[in-house]
Amino acid sequence: MKKSLLKKGLAFLVIACMSASTLMLTGCGGDSESTSGVAADVAAIEKAADEKFAKDMTETLAYDEKLNDTDTLYRGGGSASEHAAADYLVEKFKEVGFSDVTKDEVIVDGWATGESYINVGDIKIADMVSYQSSGTHNTKGEANPVRIRDLNQGKTGDKRKKIDKDWTNMEIVNVGTGHAEEYEGLDVEGKIVLAAVNQMTESWIDSPYHEAFYQGAAAIITYQYDDDGTGYGMYDLIGNEEACDTINVQDICAEDLIPCGSISPKDASQILAKMKAQKTKTLGNVEMKLTCDIMPDTKAYNVIGKIPGTENTGQQILIGGHYDKYHGGVNDDCTAVALATSIGKAMIDSGYKPKNDIYIVAHAAEEWGRSGAADDWAIGSWEEITERHPEWQGTTLAFINFEMPAIKSGQKAGEIQTIYEFNTTIDSFLKADMLSASHYEDGLSVLNDHNMGMSDCISYQRNGVPVIINKPDFNEPVEGEVSSSKQWMMDRYHTVYDDMSTYSSELMEYSIGLYGGIAAYLDTKPALELDLTARCDALGSMIEGTEGYLSEDQKGLVTQYQENLEAMKSAGAAQLKKAQDINAKYEEALGNDASTEELSAITAEGAELNKSTLQAFRAMEDELMGIIGSDTNMAIHITAQSMLDGYSRVISDLKSGKVTDDGEDCTLAAMAGIGGGTEYTAFNYSKFAYDKLQESVNCDVVKDTWGEGKSARLQDTYAATQNVLAQFSSKGKADYSDSIKAYEKAAEKATAELMTYLQQEIAGMAKVAEILK
Repeated sequence: MKKSLLKKGLAFLVIACMSASTLMLTGCGGDSESTSGVAADVAAIEKAADEKFAKDMTETLAYDEKLNDTDTLYRGGGSASEHAAADYLVEKFKEVGFSDVTKDEVIVDGWATGESYINVGDIKIADMVSYQSSGTHNTKGEANPVRIRDLNQGKTGDKRKKIDKDWTNMEIVNVGTGHAEEYEGLDVEGKIVLAAVNQMTESWIDSPYHEAFYQGAAAIITYQYDDDGTGYGMYDLIGNEEACDTINVQDICAEDLIPCGSISPKDASQILAKMKAQKTKTLGNVEMKLTCDIMPDTKAYNVIGKIPGTENTGQQILIGGHYDKYHGGVNDDCTAVALATSIGKAMIDSGYKPKNDIYIVAHAAEEWGRSGAADDWAIGSWEEITERHPEWQGTTLAFINFEMPAIKSGQKAGEIQTIYEFNTTIDSFLKADMLSASHYEDGLSVLNDHNMGMSDCISYQRNGVPVIINKPDFNEPVEGEVSSSKQWMMDRYHTVYDDMSTYSSELMEYSIGLYGGIAAYLDTKPALELDLTARCDALGSMIEGTEGYLSEDQKGLVTQYQENLEAMKSAGAAQLKKAQDINAKYEEALGNDASTEELSAITAEGAELNKSTLQAFRAMEDELMGIIGSDTNMAIHITAQSMLDGYSRVISDLKSGKVTDDGEDCTLAAMAGIGGGTEYTAFNYSKFAYDKLQESVNCDVVKDTWGEGKSARLQDTYAATQNVLAQFSSKGKADYSDSIKAYEKAAEKATAELMTYLQQEIAGMAKVAEILK
């Protein structure tokens, strides 16, 4: 599971267009006439759930030395450990009884890790791990040359040069939080820099990483810090920095430039204490070994198992998770692969015979797989649906995905997260109350919202596949020892503490029955009840405020948008009614003991309707939807409009001279929030780091990702932002005129994109309505 690009000071457009329906799974076994057949199948799948199998598989994937990198327990896409784990999964899939088990080769940027340490004089630090950049040493144990940025080139150049140093005798320099100003007066050329990072509230690793490279450092070592009780790797950290041994890493979102590692706050404190005692920011006599290989365009494997359908519909349902990981990765994401496999096992063991093909998919390279990209995760799944199985586009009824699905928690209510269009179907499944009991005291709800970008769901959704994913139980953690934040995501995510102490046998067993039941429920219905009207209310709210950015002769576009939206909504309602009628006819025929031929004919009728339903859903994704901050799906015009909201607020404040810096609604927060929070990079980092971020988010170099073409371009307003900050802090009268002109120019470009996207959406709505005629 992945991060967001949204950063501290973010104050962008929030749209109230989420819907949630809370429905109790009381365990009464409610058996309505229309669900009596599938109810028996769901009950049988639930009864066949083998939690012990799932737990054993989880532990093996997490901790078997043969399936993990030496020392770190990492398993990067394309690594030898990933290949070994793929072979293990093939064996397990065959053992379970899946047919047509394959290792689908996909090309990703791979990475592998190994033994890592840093010694600073008499301080010996044995626990260190690498981000996705080439280490000081490769996995064969060979030292890599020390290379730094050539400081004689222009300020924007990224040419490197080899220097006459080796990793056994280096210097380390404390650069605080790694901001540009913290390098002032320091000599870091050819040295290792030590930086405190908070990737939840401050900056993702790419900015301090790029800054270190720009300043001429040979490597950067990070450790996490607590920002008012918030951040990643908070386990035993809050108020306890000098004793916290938690190491946290994320995907780097940058090209391979210099080694980049992470140590714990406890170990960083040793180095900092020695610097303080010696009244210096630089220490010598440093030996470092950071083992990491970066392998461009290498082979990784998605492992596929099949339960053949009986009706030859040409359709399939996918159930999956990812098996690459950081550290032990018990819940992220070993439990997910174990859960998906166990659902397939329960189906087979219960004797369930699906109408459609069921595929169990273990994805590689979810955590990272594309160097230099802002959207560097979910690459194995992207390659699967675009390159290995493009025929799954337009024929897949659902992708049921899992992320961290078996966290031991005190939560009394659970959630299933779906695209809007699955609201009706999943609600109806929950209302039927086919499971024997609920894991959650206060029931289970369906959350229909935008935040589907943080997993492999995004690769499939972008290609027209409807998606469902569990919502992890992050809150009310039941801890083996201590929780600083009382939130699993902040405490344990991407740390060694994602371990078996927070594995829930009860939730795993429940989830096998729940999601196996959902899969059977979807499979049993001949027609896919995809409610294409569900997103329309959200899209209607997203046009609010747009008119203010249009000229008088352009404002008719808003009316056209609303009219086409209503036509699309009507067509979607009619399509849903057709699907419901087909399914009702099937249930009636089933109740009347209709012949196999008659039932098959209705199934074929449903499959035919599904073609246009899925085609329409794909058109909505292609023409209407964009993404903000790499995680939030919105109407694509909103990606431009949200920037215009930021520009307008900032320009207005600058012109009035009322520039504020206090609170979430202040001028500087609005400025930082431009571009989904990316403008915040201009506050603290060099133009080089700023340009690198924009280059990756705009997909200027690395293009083949699910984020390409899905958001308005970030505009270069670095000089304008820097000028505002300088003028605001100066003692004289502030002159914001140059900044105003720059922001106005950027706003003009965003307005042009807004127009383009509006016209695209209007045409797209008409296209969807035409498909559904």
